[in-house]
Amino acid sequence: MKLSIIVPCYNEAKNIPLVLQRFAAIITEPDIELICVNNGSTDDTAEVLAKQLQQPQYQFARSVTVPTNIGYGHGIMAGLRAAQGEVLAWTHADLQTDPADVITAYHRFIGLNQTNVIIKGKRLNRSFGQWGFTFGMSMIASVVLGKVLYDINAQPKLFHRSLLAKLPNPPDDFSLDLYLLYLAKVLGCRTETIAVRFAKRQHGESKWAFSFKSRYKTVLRTIKYIFALRRRYANFHPSR
Repeated sequence: MKLSIIVPCYNEAKNIPLVLQRFAAIITEPDIELICVNNGSTDDTAEVLAKQLQQPQYQFARSVTVPTNIGYGHGIMAGLRAAQGEVLAWTHADLQTDPADVITAYHRFIGLNQTNVIIKGKRLNRSFGQWGFTFGMSMIASVVLGKVLYDINAQPKLFHRSLLAKLPNPPDDFSLDLYLLYLAKVLGCRTETIAVRFAKRQHGESKWAFSFKSRYKTVLRTIKYIFALRRRYANFHPSR
């Protein structure tokens, strides 16, 4: 197995059939696996996954179950630990970014012929407000952490699995994207971006931006975590 793609699914029952259909249309190589993580869902995600994955056209896919939702990061890490691929990636189940972006990132990675690089999305066609929010949070993270970080939560993320073993104590929540990009920079990895078009969510609602209060709480938690990262890993030098 060369590439493992992780898709965390928390209450995504309506999106799962669409996600699988889209991946079936773009996965043409036999050494790519898709791991759908049922991340402690309370809707029909488990039943929908079980039914869909019985269909022969989805032999490239399997599921991992997290019994209780602890957080976005925890679900992704569960999928990564179950993955068999030499190259690892994750993206969302809401189809706001096209699953084809993962394949684009993979081909970019293969073309570079290097292991110390991360490929990530850079979102296009966003509103001015969305862009301003992303720019502001990126500036705070970059200044505090002393590393250039931009569009931190854009998907997909793709990297060589050797990096996974060098990431101690990953966070359980949405801070996982920030954690990965920052620690990769500390470890000397280069970041490459691919342009991705940001679409509307197909079904359901955002798990963190569904209200002003939820956005506010997420921003405060993220800023707090940025300073925690600086304290914890400023002198981080793992054996290589």
